[in-house]
Amino acid sequence: MDYKEMLKPDLVFLNVDEKDRKGLYKNIASKLLKLGYVKESYEKALNKREDEFPTGVVSEHISIALPHANPENINKPFVCVVTTKAPIEILQMGYNTKENADTFFFLGIQHSNDQLTLLQKFMSLIQNRDFVDDFQSISDESEMYQYIQNEFAK
Repeated sequence: MDYKEMLKPDLVFLNVDEKDRKGLYKNIASKLLKLGYVKESYEKALNKREDEFPTGVVSEHISIALPHANPENINKPFVCVVTTKAPIEILQMGYNTKENADTFFFLGIQHSNDQLTLLQKFMSLIQNRDFVDDFQSISDESEMYQYIQNEFAK
């Protein structure tokens, strides 16, 4: 799959004002449902998966989360880029330790073999200081879309 095809201009939401994970997930799930990317079951499945298998990832440069739900909750593949006004407490993948993140990449994955490749792509990006600096400096949604598209094309 061409991962840059999973990102669309209507899937970038910057500076979202939510105080906690469940509020953020409800907000984004509602947007994704209206846009036809997910099923009604998505929000519940997203929270259940996050409770069981946290998706927070910490690098030297940034703390992010890669929330996703099982494929049966997805109508079409997507990557949704979200930043929040203030950090939100989440748990770190594999360690279940608390971390604060203000960057979320919601992944709509329909084939499990795509998940590992996409996760590896994000791990590579967040370990790149130049990427993180550029990413964090962007406040315009269309500019962010173009930037991520270019990064996925590399």
